[in-house]
Amino acid sequence: MLKVIGVFIAVLVLFNETSADDLIDYSKIYHKQCATCHGDRGDGRGRAGASLLPTPTNFTSEESKRKLSINALIHSIKKGVPGSSMVGYERRFNDQVVRGLAAYIQEEFMGVVKTVSTPSADDNLGKQLYAKNCSACHGDNGNTAVWAKNGLNPPPRNFAESDPLNELTRERMTASVTYGRPGTAMMPFSSRLSSEEIDAVVAYIRRNFMGQGAKVVVEDNSHVNVNQSPQINNQMPSHAQVDMSLPFENGLQGNIEPGKNFYQNNCYECHGRLGDGNGPRASFNTPRPRNFTTAESRFLFNRPRLFQGISKGKRGTVMPAWSTVLSDQEIANVAEYVFQVFILSEKKKPL
Repeated sequence: MLKVIGVFIAVLVLFNETSADDLIDYSKIYHKQCATCHGDRGDGRGRAGASLLPTPTNFTSEESKRKLSINALIHSIKKGVPGSSMVGYERRFNDQVVRGLAAYIQEEFMGVVKTVSTPSADDNLGKQLYAKNCSACHGDNGNTAVWAKNGLNPPPRNFAESDPLNELTRERMTASVTYGRPGTAMMPFSSRLSSEEIDAVVAYIRRNFMGQGAKVVVEDNSHVNVNQSPQINNQMPSHAQVDMSLPFENGLQGNIEPGKNFYQNNCYECHGRLGDGNGPRASFNTPRPRNFTTAESRFLFNRPRLFQGISKGKRGTVMPAWSTVLSDQEIANVAEYVFQVFILSEKKKPL
C-alpha cells in the first residue's frame, strides 16, 4: 500500500492549523511522500518500488479499483500493511490529511469522482442525533470511544475502519439502528427515533465517517437479485422492508420437508433447532451465527436473500458456501424451511 517516507514538517504544521481542505495540496504531498514507491502515476512503478517485496500497490489496476474503498486506503495509511514495507503514519498525519490523501489517490488514479456538497438540513439533523445518541459509544469521529472499545464485548462498530462496499450497506445500518444488534450493546432506537431521524443519522454516519460523500458507491447486493427486488438497489428507499413475497429465482419452488431434514442434520449445529443462533457450536463462532427469529432478520431476509446466503456463504464467518455441495433445488428447500418456520412464523418450536 502507501509508502510514506519522512515527514514534511512545514506542511504538517499547516495541516494542524487549518480545517480548509482546499488549502492543502494533496498532489504535492503524494508526489513528495508516496511517489517514490507508488510512482508518479500511481501505477506502483516508483523509483524504489522495484526493490520491494511485495511490490507497492498499483492504484490504477482493476483489482485496486474494485477492492480499495476509501476506508481501506485510510486504514492502510494510518495503520500500515503487515508483511509489507508500508508502515502506519497515524501519529504523523492527522485525520484530515489521511482522508484527503486517500481521496486524492482515488480521484487521481482510480477514476473516483469527488463531489463537494454543503451540509443539508438532514445532515445537520443527523449530526445532532449522532452526538446525542451515538457518540458516547461510537466516538465523536465514528472510530469508537476509548472506554467502549475497552469496556464492551464486542466493542461498538468502528465506522472509520469499516468497508461499506463489503459489509455495511445502508439497508443493514438502518435495520441495526431500528432493531439493535442482538448479542451486542447496540440497543433498538425505533421507540426513540422516527424513521426520518433514523435515515438522517445513518446518512450522516455514511457521509462523514465512511467516505460516502466522496464517491458514487454501488451497495453490495451480491446476495440478492436486484431485478427481482426493486426495494434493494443503489437507490433503495431507506427504511423500507424487503419484499417478503418475492419467489426464488429461476422458477425454483422450495420443498419444506427435505429442507427441514437438511437443516436439522446440518444447520442446527450453529443456528440452533429453533433458528435462534444458539446451536451447540454457536459459542465457538465469532461472530455468532445468525438468529433468524429477531426483528432485524424478519426485516432483511426474504427467499432470494436466504438462497444467496446459503449458496455463497458469508465472508468473515464460519458460514460456508453450500453451493459447492448442494444443488439449487436443495438450497431452495432449506431456504424455504428457514423462511417459513423462522422468518415468517412467530412460533418458537420448529415444524
